[in-house]
Amino acid sequence: MKTTTIRHYVREGLLTPKTGLAGGSRPYLDFAEADLRLLKAIQAGQALGMSLVEIRTLVAEKRSGTGSTKMLKAMVQHREKLKRRAVDLQKMLLFLDKKIAWLEAGCKGPSPSHG
Repeated sequence: MKTTTIRHYVREGLLTPKTGLAGGSRPYLDFAEADLRLLKAIQAGQALGMSLVEIRTLVAEKRSGTGSTKMLKAMVQHREKLKRRAVDLQKMLLFLDKKIAWLEAGCKGPSPSHG
């Protein structure tokens, strides 16, 4: 993971490491094990297609200790969003398969239509 990405997460308030001074006036970030677990959770959320706004909301709910119901609702909503996206992707794949087959057959017959 890039340092700039981690710094962005800190600026956005997703990660809240301690800061210290190492032999000078330039602060450094001191990440605890909990910060590293949270970083992995942020990465997992992004891999699932969640925005940083959605992830920030889930992190805030987790930190508040009262957000399990809201977290569950957000996860269920995101799952439904991914299911709809999967259906759309499947339609696109079907179109591509038809178009490839049409091209491989020398463009004989009407071109497959998208939709």
